[in-house]
Amino acid sequence: MAWVTNCWEVWLVPQVKDLPVLTRWLEGIRTPWSNAQCLAQGEFGQLWRRRHPNNEHLNYRFVQRGTGFGCRDANLEIRWFINRKFRLALPRDWEKSSPETVIDFARYDLPAKEPQDLSHNWGLLGRINQKQTRPQDRPCPLTALPEDDRALIRSLLPELGT
Repeated sequence: MAWVTNCWEVWLVPQVKDLPVLTRWLEGIRTPWSNAQCLAQGEFGQLWRRRHPNNEHLNYRFVQRGTGFGCRDANLEIRWFINRKFRLALPRDWEKSSPETVIDFARYDLPAKEPQDLSHNWGLLGRINQKQTRPQDRPCPLTALPEDDRALIRSLLPELGT
């Protein structure tokens, strides 16, 4: 099972008023994967839960190359590491061979607390979040994370050399 996210791109169509870009994007997905299906997020979630009833063996890694509507940031690549202990995102400009920085790091072994406002936003923001909604959400080198975070990352991803 694999997936291609599209909620952000679909949400942008009314703002950019460019449905042909979305059509080309979807056709681009169908070219290599002719049997691709467009599922609602809830349906995808149910399929995922059936295959993975718990997070015991959760450990996936992938590279996301090109971001933005119509792939306007084609030069960006993000390495994602998601397992049952944490989520980590390391972007870089692959055309310029720029160094990776941390834009998202959330530990799943720390206690979560219920939202205090009326938004009911249960998003687990963690130490650094890619949405950059808080002052601490600034990209930083992996070596700038606290030692206990780097030790946790090292325990599962020694190849990152933190």
